[in-house]
Amino acid sequence: MQEYKYISIPISYLEKNNISKESFMQNSPESVLFINNLLENFSPFIELKNIFLIKNSFILTLNNKNVFTFENLMHFKSFCEFIQNTNFIDFISIDNIKKEISINSDISPIFYNILYEFLI
Repeated sequence: MQEYKYISIPISYLEKNNISKESFMQNSPESVLFINNLLENFSPFIELKNIFLIKNSFILTLNNKNVFTFENLMHFKSFCEFIQNTNFIDFISIDNIKKEISINSDISPIFYNILYEFLI
């Protein structure tokens, strides 16, 4: 089962950052930058799933990412070698061509700590 997290962003806060309600709803470049900065500061494993407008706030629905692409080939190979010797291997799929892993949603949270070490 997916475990969602929610962030409430008051419209007044957006306006203080020079982003109007309409601009945010239209996915303007300023709003995209704002959301990306927010998510980067929140967690490297979080992705935006949905946005709702409720009264005077936007509600962002977040979830853990299920797919990770490695930019560095050495990190990818090291990760794959390491993960082969753990119980986590049963919860992930590895795509060697794309340098990508797909994660089962039932994976233990400790896995993300391990993954983080290989991604930085």
